[in-house]
Order: sequence, then structure tokens, then C-alpha cells
Amino acid sequence: MAMKVLFSNPPWYKEATPETPGWRGVRAGSRWPHTFQVHSHTVVDGIIQEHIGGYLPFPVWLATGAAYAKREGFETVIRDSLSMGETFDSFYQFIKESRPDFIVIESSTPTVKTDLKIVSRIKTLLPDVKVAFTGLHTEFEDETFLEQNPVIDFTIYGEYETTVIQLLCALRDDRSLEDIPALIYRDNGKIHRNEAEKESEQEVSETIEVSQVKKNEYGRLPDLSTMPWAEREGLPNLNYFDGVCGLERPQLQLMATRGCPYGCIFCAWPQMLFRSPRYRMRTTDDVIEEIKANLEKVPYKSIYIDDDTVNINKKFVLELAAKMKSSGIGNRIPWSTMGRADLMDRQTLEALKDAGLFSIKYGVESAEQGILDEIDKRMNAEKNIEMIKLTSELGIRVHLTFTFGLPSDTAETIENTIDMACGLPADTVQFSIATPFPGTEMYRLYDEKGWIVSKDWDDYNGSTVAVSRTENFTAKELEAYVKEAYRRFDQAQVERAFPAEEVTIKLKQTLSNLNKGDSVVVMQSSRVHLTRWIITSLAKLGLDVHVLTPVRFKDEFSPVLSEDKIHAFSGNSHFLSDMLKPELDVLKNDITFKGAFIPYTFENRDGYQEVESVASYLAGNITAGVSRRGQIFSYNS
Repeated sequence: MAMKVLFSNPPWYKEATPETPGWRGVRAGSRWPHTFQVHSHTVVDGIIQEHIGGYLPFPVWLATGAAYAKREGFETVIRDSLSMGETFDSFYQFIKESRPDFIVIESSTPTVKTDLKIVSRIKTLLPDVKVAFTGLHTEFEDETFLEQNPVIDFTIYGEYETTVIQLLCALRDDRSLEDIPALIYRDNGKIHRNEAEKESEQEVSETIEVSQVKKNEYGRLPDLSTMPWAEREGLPNLNYFDGVCGLERPQLQLMATRGCPYGCIFCAWPQMLFRSPRYRMRTTDDVIEEIKANLEKVPYKSIYIDDDTVNINKKFVLELAAKMKSSGIGNRIPWSTMGRADLMDRQTLEALKDAGLFSIKYGVESAEQGILDEIDKRMNAEKNIEMIKLTSELGIRVHLTFTFGLPSDTAETIENTIDMACGLPADTVQFSIATPFPGTEMYRLYDEKGWIVSKDWDDYNGSTVAVSRTENFTAKELEAYVKEAYRRFDQAQVERAFPAEEVTIKLKQTLSNLNKGDSVVVMQSSRVHLTRWIITSLAKLGLDVHVLTPVRFKDEFSPVLSEDKIHAFSGNSHFLSDMLKPELDVLKNDITFKGAFIPYTFENRDGYQEVESVASYLAGNITAGVSRRGQIFSYNS
């Protein structure tokens, strides 16, 4: 009987209550495992409804490992509980029913404590199951992790798919584990560590006991042409999504290249998974064939090529663009990717635009060349700005990322960075607190300087909690800067998108069925500054304007509306119409709304079905929608 192997991205969340927000996390497939705040908790058949619909990365490492195992004849299952929105209870029930012999879990620094608790529970259900931990956590390279955590049988560090399949085959065939690189394991009660193979192909044939281990440089990475396409059978393929400036779901996510030759001190994948500056490319034919094969199975509406830096090799990018066009994929399905702006030029950008590139992510980090040099970004700040502007001019949408709390950041440099972000033609942005991930050069540097303020791994979620300070900032000050940056960018974006006269005229044209004094309701369903613009514009046109908002945004509308016109609902933060119906009925009895207005993040209105249902129920019709890019349209247009 074939060994039954489970590749697992287990649940990771905190349940929201009426009094306290919860959160959902992303782990496998994410460069920065992190959490999103969630304000309600609705479970249907073991699935948490609020955990589906936002950013969800495809677990490419787990899925490639599963593809290897399936190819080798193992009875293979991959289960992405996070992207399913699965509860812990549902997950444990699945474990009891499926009874795997071996489980591979992609863990990470902020999830490791939760993951250990999960494995402890699994071992009570299946005492004989073997478990391997992999992923972004520096302790997985240390023998003491197995000593301290007897529920874990193996750890694998670095890029792990080929090591996993070698381990599974060795266990199946009752062979020695000594020659398997990057593996830490127990042998007759002793913990052993196998060092990674050298790029020079020097053999490492001896397994050294804990007290004698010396760490060798991680080197030998597989040729991508030898790797199978990621396994997708049984995964929630309709749920994976990275919106990148307005892409639609369902979305196909894949990688065309791996690695990055640059030295950014904060970047975890090159330092911890690839352990090398080596840049590897698949053949463009193989990429196109994988896309075609998946499009035949799932009605994907967008494609995201989730590479570290897709445009390291100009020839590769031009060839990929040409084949996306010639295959008919690029001009039929919007696609996006991630690269470096300073490596772009007009020829490359025009080729990408001609091939249907819809949007691209660029890392900017800071407005200051000195800071970019300090973090080993090796980026030309002026060229960066020039290419960002050209990208936008050519009609490719732009997402930019910025980081606060870099080593030499000051109030002046952060202010300059915020000002630059507000002035660039970005459709969307991400402002992050510098998170010195354990195992990176940034962590070593910050620890050496005494800047690490928390070594509680739960805090390393890369989103809104600062785990470090700098010479010039406390952790709390950095958290405040992130909030301020988003506020100013949103305000600047609204001011750019809505020149007063032109847009007001367009908005007025949607009001033909309304009279002055009529009551209308605006949904708080996008950025607050956009909703406030709609409210103030409608009020200037003589309407009695109200807002329906999740309670957490209530205070944002006090400057523009009186208390009796702000209708806040608690618990349900996602405009779930069935759950809101009792509150909506009370509101309808009190006020007769003649129209409703919906702020949309993007003009495709993707993911707004429930908001539209609530608006229609309250007012009987939707008068108009307004997007962050300044489009105004009738819902029925």
C-alpha cells in the first residue's frame, strides 16, 4: 500500500467576537506571513465565510512538493486550510478521517507556536504519524528545535521540495537518510543534521552528530526545468487572489523564475529559502504551457506571475511577453507580475503592455538613495521614479511598496517617502513597518544594535506591529507613521482622481431621478476618503445624505455628517446581507431612501455582490457607483 502523504497549510486565525476583532493569516506561499483584521466570524459547514475573498497567495512550494510526491507514486493530498477558510475543528476531523502516514507542514516564524500546538493535537489523534516542518523560520536550521519539540520528526531548511521527495522515497524504500541535503532528523534517538550540498557538487556524505555539526553553505538549487508543475487538484483554486490594482478573481498564480541577485537585507526568500543570489528561469514555453493547461480546467479571469523579480533578464522578459501575446493569453486575460522599476526601459515596458500586462508591483522602500544603498537594494532612485512614471504613462497600472523603520530612517526621510508616494502615479500602495525576520541580515544587524523589541515569534506578522525600533524611532512611532501614510495617500489619490468641476458634473448627471432633499445612503465599502468625497459632493447638490458603515469606521464620518445620519453596524464587517437584514429593516422603517451610492475600489466591481445587495435592499435601486480612479457609472450601465 502506498504511503499516504498530506501537504498541509493548516488553519491560523483568531476568532472575532462582538467585543473584540479577530484576524486571519496567510502563511504558505507568502513572502511575509502576516495577518488581516477580521470583525465577524460566520461558520458554514466548517468554513469561515469572512476568511475568503481577500488576498490569498497560492502555496507554490507545498504544491510543487505535492506534485513530486504524486509523480513518485505516493498517495498524495494537499490541503490549504487557510485559503479554504477552514476551522480548526474541521481540519482535525479531516485528519481523523484521512489518516495520513506523513504530514509536511510549511510553517513560519509568526505561526510556529500555533503550528506546534496543531501537531501536538494531531499526534493525539494519530500517534504514529510522522511530521516534517519546513518554511520561513530560522530555528528549523537548528538541531535544538527537534530536541525541544519531540512532536516534530524532521525539519527541512531552505528551498524544500526536492529534499521532501528524497526523504519520502528514502522512508518508503527503507534507505539511509544520511545523503539527503538540508535535513535534520532523529536516528536511534540521536538528532542528526545533513548539510546542504555545495554548488560545486562536493559530496557531503557524512551525517554529523549535534555536538560536531558545522554548517556548510547552502548551494545546490535544482534546475527549474526538472521540476513538475504545481499540483492544484483538491485546492480551493477559485479563492487564490492578489488584486494588484484591479485584477479579477478567480486568479491563476504561478512562478516563471525564482531568486534575486540583489542583496536587500530584509528580503526573506533569497536569504532563507534560496540561500543564494542565484537567479533561475523556466523556459518561456513551459510557463505558457502551464498557463494553457490550467485555463482549460478553471475559468480564471486573471493571472499573477508571483516572481521575486521577473525582469532580471531582459531577454527572458521580452520572450515571455512575445509568447503571452502570440499564444493569445495576454490579450484575453489580464495579467500582472512583480519586478524592479529601475531595471525597466521603454522597449521592455512597451512589449509588456503590447502583451496585455495589466499591472505590476514595484518595490520602492524609500525616497532616499542613501537608505537604499544602506539596505543593499542596489537601486537607482532617480531611474526608479522615471520608470514608474513611464509605466503609468503606457497604461500599465502600478502598485508600489514602501518600508518605514529602515536603519537610518529619520522623521525627514519618512516624510519625504510619504510625499513621494503621494506624488507618484500609483494605483495602490503598501506601507510596511520594517520587519527584521529572524534569519535575515536585517535581523542580525538590528539585534546587534539592540533594536529588537520583541522576540516573541507571534509578533513577527509583518503587518502593523513593529518588532523593532531604530536609533530615531520607537516601535509605536513607526506604527503611527504607517497609519498616517495611508491616510495621506488616500487623500492625495482622491484629490487627483476627482478634479472638482469635471467629476461633480458627472455625478450630477446620475441624479436625474432624485430631487433636492431626497434621502440617499452611501455604503462605506472602499477607502474612507473616497466615501467622504461622495458624501460631501452629494450634500452640496442638496441631498439628505446618510452613510452605512461598519462600526470601526464610524468616527471617520463625524466631520462630515451628524450623528443621526451615521448608521453603524457591528459584528458583521463584510456587508453580508442576510446577517444585516434585521438592522436594515429597522433603518428602512425609519428612513425612506430614494437612492444608494457605492464607492468601489476598482471599476470592475469584483467582490461587491453583497454590498450591492444591501444597497438595493435599502433604497430599491443603486443610483451610481464611484471608483477610486475617478470613474462614475450607473450600476446598470
